[in-house]
Amino acid sequence: MTLQQALDSFILEQRLRGNTDKTISNYQWVLSRFCDWLVAQKISKAKHVTLTHAQQYQLYLDSKESDSIEGAKLTKRTVQTYMRHVRIFLRFCYHEGFIKQPIHEKLRLPKAERPMIEILTDAEVDAILATFSKSENGLRNRAIVCLLLDCGLRISEVAKIKTADVNFEKGYMKVVGKGRKERIVPVGLKVRRLMLAYVHKRRIADDPDDDAYFFLNKLRKPLGKEAVKTLMTRLKIRAGIPRLHAHLFRHTFATNFLVNQLGDIYELSRLLGHTETKTTEVYLNIASYYMIIEKKRRKTYLDLQT
Repeated sequence: MTLQQALDSFILEQRLRGNTDKTISNYQWVLSRFCDWLVAQKISKAKHVTLTHAQQYQLYLDSKESDSIEGAKLTKRTVQTYMRHVRIFLRFCYHEGFIKQPIHEKLRLPKAERPMIEILTDAEVDAILATFSKSENGLRNRAIVCLLLDCGLRISEVAKIKTADVNFEKGYMKVVGKGRKERIVPVGLKVRRLMLAYVHKRRIADDPDDDAYFFLNKLRKPLGKEAVKTLMTRLKIRAGIPRLHAHLFRHTFATNFLVNQLGDIYELSRLLGHTETKTTEVYLNIASYYMIIEKKRRKTYLDLQT
């Protein structure tokens, strides 16, 4: 079994699992480079790959320059992501019998710093909301931002919302997340009112299939993920918040959910669409810092000495 054949089998397996095109594309991009590196080391058969090869590839990544930033090395977090893909691939090869030894079990992922996430403040949220007009697009954009902020949705999930998925009376919507997994998310009264205001202003699309989607662009077509990204870029400038990006709304939602005791970590994990609670636990750490800061009457040691 050549490396290319093993990789082709792995990609086929990912498609059969129902993974998204983006996930499969990421696997293809990362693992093709791993296989190219192995071939450069005179390794063309999957059965000849050893733990040492995988470890040497990690060292190679540590010294490799970034593809996007000239002169900069790959970040430790990027190397960690790449090696996680490699480990998943090696596990697949072992289970399929392409590799005789379970080298994936001994391959340790490199440590990567996890920077402290600074969520949006109330003043910054107000500044963002102040940028929207009362036009159709303004109402649409305000509703999108509030969905991100109040429901913790991903931008890809916002783009996929259909009118039939929203239950305005009972206050929830069906969301299609990663891996096409569906979940139910509660929608607050304020956000529902914003969504209804947009619906009343929104023009009907020419194509009924397009009109089924909740958010439309100027051409009366479903609003895509890239359009939402463009919106975030504009908001960053208009609101004067350089660190603003779509996922920051999700971080803000998750942290405030715990800080305001709206539910526990298990409920939050469900709302975010995480497959494992461990992924959600990062917000426990972030929330703990903000809970300390937000105690209005908390005094420092020196304050107590006066």
